[in-house]
Amino acid sequence: MKNIVIALLLACIGTSHAQINIGKSKSPINLYVSKHKQGVFDKVKSAKTLFVVPKVVDAEKFKALISEVWNFNETLFVDQDTFKENLEKYISQGNSIIQLIDNGYTKQKTGGVMGPGTRTVGEYIVFKFMMTSNYENIKKGKKGKLKYDYLNVAEIFFTPNIRYRQDISSKMRIGSMDKINAKYGEEPGFYNFNMGYVKNYFQELNRRLSNSENLVIEDGIKKEDKIKELKEKTLYAPKWILKKYNALAATWGKTRTAEDIFGKYNHKYEIIDNEELSNKIINGEDFYYLMHTQFNQKKIISIIHSLTGEIIYLKEEGSYNLTDSDIKGFAKIIK
Repeated sequence: MKNIVIALLLACIGTSHAQINIGKSKSPINLYVSKHKQGVFDKVKSAKTLFVVPKVVDAEKFKALISEVWNFNETLFVDQDTFKENLEKYISQGNSIIQLIDNGYTKQKTGGVMGPGTRTVGEYIVFKFMMTSNYENIKKGKKGKLKYDYLNVAEIFFTPNIRYRQDISSKMRIGSMDKINAKYGEEPGFYNFNMGYVKNYFQELNRRLSNSENLVIEDGIKKEDKIKELKEKTLYAPKWILKKYNALAATWGKTRTAEDIFGKYNHKYEIIDNEELSNKIINGEDFYYLMHTQFNQKKIISIIHSLTGEIIYLKEEGSYNLTDSDIKGFAKIIK
């Protein structure tokens, strides 16, 4: 995977799913953050926010979308190449930076009960928009490389699809991967990297920064009065949530049916194509939708309002697939 200079990570556009963390990140490979104090929000607001436009998106559409939803502070836009070629210009105390990060990490171990050799014991995918600010001690090193201190402000994660996770894994598998790939028909990518989802994620990030609100995924969210609106409203979900990931083999498991997951959900729901759901958001339709974000070994289940991006339900746990138990978690609030 391509290494990109760390900045404010947000969401990719294409096919993936995301979730927002607002707080000081403790590690690039997990969700843990510490909460910002008011002074951090004040300092970030006083800076300009520089959006580094990813190459993988339509630049004009991306700029228009951000300009529509972002009013937290003044914005600037720059393409990736220009940013990398002019770091001294953009890395400054007056800027916060939001940039798409695409990194892979492996954890290796040598020796132990498995023998004296070196082996891979962990593989991590980091694909997110990341927001950084408070640049200090900016200087060039001996080899001319720019060095600086900075603060991680927020990040938006996306869900790698099963084909992507399969292809980067070093796990041994039995059978022809060509036949398996042909059966499921996925190309490596991300499930919720679509313009509609990106719009909602930035709306929520903008709202929380404006209100000096942290968002710590581990704390969860239950806005019961709004969740109860689903007693009368249809809950939408993207069709890909029916796919099952076999973590042991890092490949596909048996695809589930809607009944397998929503069988005991006694309210209206509709599972539709990913692109159709994203387009409904872009077109300004008013509804709630279910999102499953996967960040390495952590599963995040959320319900999001399409018009505002507001997260009304959020739960995180250590597993991989959406289950009927996840649905029960919020269904019992609706009654």
